Amino acid sequence: MPQDSKSAPGAPLLESSERSEKTAMLGNPAPGPEAVPPTPPPAEGVDPLLGQVIGSFQILRKLGGGGMGTVYLGQHTLIGSKVAVKFLHDHFASNEVLVQRFLAEARAVNLIGHENIVNIFDMNVMPPRRHYLVMEYLEGTPLSSLTHSPEAPSTVIPILTQVCDALQAAHGHGVVHRDLKPENIMLVRHDRIPHFVKVLDFGIAKLFDSDKKGHTQVGVLIGTPGYMAPEQWSGQAVDGRTDLYALGIIAYELLTGRMPFPKGALGTMLHAHLKEIPPAPREVNPEVPEALSQLVVRALAKRPEDRFQSASEMRAALEQALSPEAPAVRPAMTPVPQQAAPGKVAETPLAPEPPAWNAPALPAPVDVMARVVLPSGTGPSRVHCTDLSRNGVFLCTGEPLPALRSRLSLTLELREQPLTCEGEVVHHVPAAQASAWGTRAGFAVQFLHLAPEARERLARALQGRLAAPAQTPSSKAPVADDAEANAVLTPLAKAPPADPYTLLSLPLDAPFDDIRQQARHLLKTLEGLAARPLSARQSKELGETRNRVEKAGELLGHPRQRIEHDAWRGNFAGVARCIASGLTASDIEALRTRFLQAHPGAEARERIHATTASAWESQGNLALALAEYEKALAAVPLSLPLQQRYWLLKQRGLKSTPPPAGKGPEGTGSRRPGRS
Repeated sequence: MPQDSKSAPGAPLLESSERSEKTAMLGNPAPGPEAVPPTPPPAEGVDPLLGQVIGSFQILRKLGGGGMGTVYLGQHTLIGSKVAVKFLHDHFASNEVLVQRFLAEARAVNLIGHENIVNIFDMNVMPPRRHYLVMEYLEGTPLSSLTHSPEAPSTVIPILTQVCDALQAAHGHGVVHRDLKPENIMLVRHDRIPHFVKVLDFGIAKLFDSDKKGHTQVGVLIGTPGYMAPEQWSGQAVDGRTDLYALGIIAYELLTGRMPFPKGALGTMLHAHLKEIPPAPREVNPEVPEALSQLVVRALAKRPEDRFQSASEMRAALEQALSPEAPAVRPAMTPVPQQAAPGKVAETPLAPEPPAWNAPALPAPVDVMARVVLPSGTGPSRVHCTDLSRNGVFLCTGEPLPALRSRLSLTLELREQPLTCEGEVVHHVPAAQASAWGTRAGFAVQFLHLAPEARERLARALQGRLAAPAQTPSSKAPVADDAEANAVLTPLAKAPPADPYTLLSLPLDAPFDDIRQQARHLLKTLEGLAARPLSARQSKELGETRNRVEKAGELLGHPRQRIEHDAWRGNFAGVARCIASGLTASDIEALRTRFLQAHPGAEARERIHATTASAWESQGNLALALAEYEKALAAVPLSLPLQQRYWLLKQRGLKSTPPPAGKGPEGTGSRRPGRS
């Protein structure tokens, strides 16, 4: 995709004081000391650091500022080379924890020493307590300059592979960045490479050796909300796969021109990163190759074990996605029923394709007041709440904050009638973090065990339609079933509990994009029902069905979960989808070992049918061979050689045909091939 002049990586940096500290860092040496301009006497209101000599460098001008420090342009007083000098904010100097985090950036970066990571030359203290770092000055543009519209894969992939190189080096030294985002990635010109990557700001990097469990301090959440992985939101252990999630967000943004989850209040973003499945990049931008689209989807998996397990693995997948010979993620397959008759393939119609996904316009955050008992008080306090949703609410309070995972009772002051409910504290935003994010301090609560009537009232309140005034028990009449809700809920309720394919109305070999689209389509339909006048029975059924659909979409939408589900049910076509999505041979072999341990005799049945299939194939009877391969794969769906052989024959347009009774291939006797 052609670059416009505003995003050219070689363009000079803006010199506005609003520039972030992320845009600071390497320039070309000046010819000599005469390049250092004379320092005028500081005028009133002028930054006192300007003009001062720090070590061997004179401070020329301010480049930008961030949550922890301010960055200045410095110039060597003898040779004229430029550097970036990053000072820790004065008000943080007395906080030893923040000072150590600031200095950890230099230790982390020097430990790694990689060409795609910004260099730090020195760290020191200017009396009385002005801690600073001296680092290379970069002339280029931040990666965020390329996120406003879709970029061509030929532009995006070389950038992402360089970031993978930097992350692999960092992770190899036990360092996790934890705040990867476009503003922390600079593009400079280097050795005729137009988009040479430099990863910045390891100031909050986590060294594994300092905490073997990798856990963040309780109540402290570090990162940028739009790029934080689910484990960061929930305060769980972080590792290199946390950075790969953020890189998946960046890749999505570059390829589509928008974020996978719409920006909104913190509670909305928390729920999106923990629960929602975004549309695949190819659904948003059809120009994105299928293999690349699936790669990004895998990087955005909710569970770390479902993502790429290393930056080098993701890099290899990126290089393969750029190749014209990249394997298609959707091999041509025929739906195979879970309980099909031997040798027959049942056709399962694909559900009508849901409408194309469009990011919904976000409603204004719903604010309410609530009465709640906080740690700082002895009685109920009246607290301002924001971002009310059907799942929870954010309470705007000062510290101390209630403990994470603690439970509390709160009464929401809805317009006509209060709603008392129980909640669990799932997220903290301390005052320092709120200041850095430009939001309010407080904590998020997730609702627990809401009664159907409470869910109904909450849904109507969110849609601006409050419940009618409470009736007296003598005049209150039961609400009848809603016909439209019945038309949706009844078919879904008939789906077997252990059959997510039937629940989502999908064939057993459904592509991953179809699964995610259908799950979103059903959830959107169910969300619409929540605002209707439902009976108590329907409200309960709606909640149960929504949970089933969410779990089905999560199970089938991720290869590492789906392959185990499908293998244990003999769905070799679904297993083939997972294999094609990029799972490694070692992953599949490990799962095959577990499968054989759990299914005694399956390997013997596989060998019998595979031998018979090979015999039919050697005699040129490919249709009968295909039928036997299907039986072998039904016995052990995780056999890679059989999968490859079967789909090779299938691509010829052949159909499986069971042999006549009592007839087998020559050399096998008169035994029926279908028997084992």
